[in-house]
Amino acid sequence: MSDNFRPDYYDEIEKSMDAYAHAHTFIDVLHRMAHDGFVFHASGKVTGMIADNVDDFLLVTPALTFPHFQRLQITAGEGDIDLVVYEGVTTSADGAAVTINNTNRSSANTPSTVLTTAPTVTDVGTLIHTQWIPPSATGVGQSPAGVVGETNGEEWILKPSTKYLIRMTNNSGATIAYRYEMLWYEIGYDT
Repeated sequence: MSDNFRPDYYDEIEKSMDAYAHAHTFIDVLHRMAHDGFVFHASGKVTGMIADNVDDFLLVTPALTFPHFQRLQITAGEGDIDLVVYEGVTTSADGAAVTINNTNRSSANTPSTVLTTAPTVTDVGTLIHTQWIPPSATGVGQSPAGVVGETNGEEWILKPSTKYLIRMTNNSGATIAYRYEMLWYEIGYDT
């Protein structure tokens, strides 16, 4: 739950007014979620992903949690990379925890969703999303190495009590490095 949520309707309305202009103030939802301490972020750099290797990330959503997944961004030094997302994954081990930070550094809120790397997957579940980072070259229509990136571009509202697999496959024929970034919010107002 938020450590700074207003306790009642009238206080909420009062806080939506600018104290000097006596007018309503408006910010977008993600901005508001960040102010209220509900936005969570994970990122990192992976080096030495060998050709034909698969790297897996697992998102586990607990009961009564509906993460609004805003960003899945991969930036690689070289393509050809397939990125796929599966829902309803079965694992025998969930892997190692990835550090998740609250984007409001003054908030004590922590996410309910768990993010891990290198899970042991026994069934991938249902394919729900694909992305492709094209081969890196200097030919016509291709990107030079070092500037290849991809982002999901839309919000996904994840189901509670569900596991999601984010799988990257290095089809480049070379050893690569990549950076990942994931951002989501979990609304935590008391009702």
